[in-house]
Amino acid sequence: MVPQTPKLASSLSVIENIVIGLKNSGIIMPIRKIRKKVVEIHKKYNIIINPDAKIYQLSAAEQKRVEIIKALIRGAKILIFDEPTTTLSPPEKQELFRFMRRFAEEGNSVVFITHKISEALEVSDRITVMRKGKVIGTVSTKDATPSLLTRWMFGTNLNLEISSNKVNSGKILLKVVDLWVRNDAKEIVVKGISFDLLSGEILGVAGVAGNGQKELVEALVGLRPVARGKIFVDSENNLVEITRLPPKIRIKYGISFIPDDRIRYGIVPDMSIMENLLLGFHNKKEFAGAFLLKWAEIKKWAEKLVEKYRIVTPDLNTPAKYLSGGNIQRLILAREMARNPKIIIAAYPTLGLDAFSTQYIRNALVKLKEKGVGILLISEDLDELFELSDRIMVMADGRIKGILPKEKASIEIVGKLMTKGDVK
Repeated sequence: MVPQTPKLASSLSVIENIVIGLKNSGIIMPIRKIRKKVVEIHKKYNIIINPDAKIYQLSAAEQKRVEIIKALIRGAKILIFDEPTTTLSPPEKQELFRFMRRFAEEGNSVVFITHKISEALEVSDRITVMRKGKVIGTVSTKDATPSLLTRWMFGTNLNLEISSNKVNSGKILLKVVDLWVRNDAKEIVVKGISFDLLSGEILGVAGVAGNGQKELVEALVGLRPVARGKIFVDSENNLVEITRLPPKIRIKYGISFIPDDRIRYGIVPDMSIMENLLLGFHNKKEFAGAFLLKWAEIKKWAEKLVEKYRIVTPDLNTPAKYLSGGNIQRLILAREMARNPKIIIAAYPTLGLDAFSTQYIRNALVKLKEKGVGILLISEDLDELFELSDRIMVMADGRIKGILPKEKASIEIVGKLMTKGDVK
């Protein structure tokens, strides 16, 4: 099985995690043998990963790739893939689908769990729809339609179109100049990039995971030091440098962050819904007394956020870890939007969510854009980028390969820039 949330030992390397649990591995770990197999998988399926990297150095997308490699190496007759494409570029996804078909044609079986109707229609032989723990129906793929599957999934026809009004942008909210950033291995992975984020726009960042996006995001929000270059934000119509400032000061300048790993960086799992919403607000005058927090006021405020953002939870005291992925993402969105941000750094905000939650998050981002918020949207889902972005910035090998207005971009062009670095 390839789980939706990677189950890896963060302090160990990719190779060491792959070896864990292998039968007949012997007393000495077969590192050389496994390394050879990883290289073979890379060549065969284009699943790119550094076998010597520590898991904690990898993005959520790269960690999912490690789980995929673990499943492939074990040579199972039945493979269960739980949302495997959420971290793959279009070429990688097609390679995975070709593998699935070959694997099935050899007499094996694949269970492919996905929220994306288009993927189910593209690769499967039969489709079973579940809703609230029950099987709603099974249909041959050749007889299935998007409207039928949508009706089965949600009990109604879901409008998947997003309406966005054109916003007159122009004011620079975030300015990045010649930025260089190192990864945890002290290697330069962001290499002299420069760009502006304007008010009332969504600037999409396209790229295969591992090409500097993770380090770029962490540098922008203050979680990673900058090796060289400068970061500026707007403050009362003046650009102020924040390159060396801590995250709490960046929040005061209007930066909010939706992280790619919502469990690790977005919430404290064992804390309640109310406590997670309170993070960063605990010292506000309306919530903090001389010695104690004003829990009655906090509860009223939290109830309004839960209702406004439609967070489905038994009560405010429920630990956040018991929420679904979609509701955790809504919790994070509610908290970050309560800061009234000017800039949102959104890293893979719909990763692993069902169609309804995905649509909710996308609509929320569009509405914020229409209010003049500048949004930096990092995603490997090209459909999402083309649907939401006003401009698309393509990253490869830590560099910007192009910044294209959406109307002048195409999936073919962006895909080539992501994988080859040019359009030839």
